[in-house]
Parts: sequence; structure tokens; C-alpha cells
Amino acid sequence: MTPRESLERAVATPGQQLPLNGNKSSAVLLAVVDRPTGATLVMLKKSSAMRRHAGQIGFPGGGVEANESSENAALREAWEEIGLPPESVQMLGALDDDRTYVTNYHIRPLLAWVSEPPPSWRADPVEVERVLELPLAEVVAAEPVSWLDFSMFGIAFRAPRFHFADGTVVWGASARILLRFIERVRPHWDP
Repeated sequence: MTPRESLERAVATPGQQLPLNGNKSSAVLLAVVDRPTGATLVMLKKSSAMRRHAGQIGFPGGGVEANESSENAALREAWEEIGLPPESVQMLGALDDDRTYVTNYHIRPLLAWVSEPPPSWRADPVEVERVLELPLAEVVAAEPVSWLDFSMFGIAFRAPRFHFADGTVVWGASARILLRFIERVRPHWDP
């Protein structure tokens, strides 16, 4: 089975959708790039000058504007943040929604395949410090290196944290999304 087929099977069942509950609607793109050396998952490091999520590792994405679908928002943001042309992206499906409790974002994670990426990434100098590509095989095999247990608003939370071979550390909402991505892909992974 190819990496793309594994991903398609992983999202054959749509992700769990959460109600907005007054949160700001946002979407992120889990873009998997078809590289000759193997598929990679695109992530980015936010600029340390950002007001929110400064210096954090995340996925391209952002707020959904009025009269815009989650898919269109994720594609627009990926173009603006890293220079990923929308026409090179094939949407595969949605993963489970997530929510941030401090910044009040409702996040729709969308999985996509990129068979013809741009020759180089064009990181937005205001929002993005650098673009990362993690080997998909490493991501699918990853386990959280630690967990943070905490309570907020009377609700118990358990948050994973990942470390990758290149030194990338993923935590927070991005790590929760990444964990659910791994849990969906791993049963279908046959490199």
C-alpha cells in the first residue's frame, strides 16, 4: 500500500465534528508531500514575534473568514504562510476537530496530499520562522515522549508532547491533532 492509500483509508470515516460553541472557527492543513525520498508531513515554526502561539510548531492554517469553507481557509492560509499553491493540493478528508481553551479556537484539521510541491517553500516573514518537513514514516511511528495532565474550567486534560529526530518538539493543540492523525494512519500504514 502506498503512503497516499494509507492516508485515504485513515480518513475514509470522517472525523468527529465539534460544535462551535462560540469559539472562533479555524482550519489547519496536514499536508503530506510526495518526495522521491519518501512522503513528508509539512509543519511550520511560528515567528517568535507573533502575538499568539509565538515560536510554536504547528500546521499551516488560521481563521475561517465569513462565507469561507474550512477547506478554502486552510488552502488560503497554506498559500499565505508557506507558499503552497492550492492547485497542487488534493484534499483527502477531515480529522477530528480540536479546540483551544485559552485562545478559544475551534480547529478543523484537514488532511491533504501534495504530489507536486513548489520547488522551495516561501515562508511568510511575519508569521513563519521556518517550514519543516518531517518524514511521514517517522511521524506514524512516533509516540508521545511525555504527557502533561492538567485541569482547566473543571475539565481534566491530558496533553501529549512529541520529539522528532531533527529536534522538532510538538506540543499543545498541534500535538493533540498529531496524535489523532497517528492513531488514524498507523493501522493502515504499510510502507
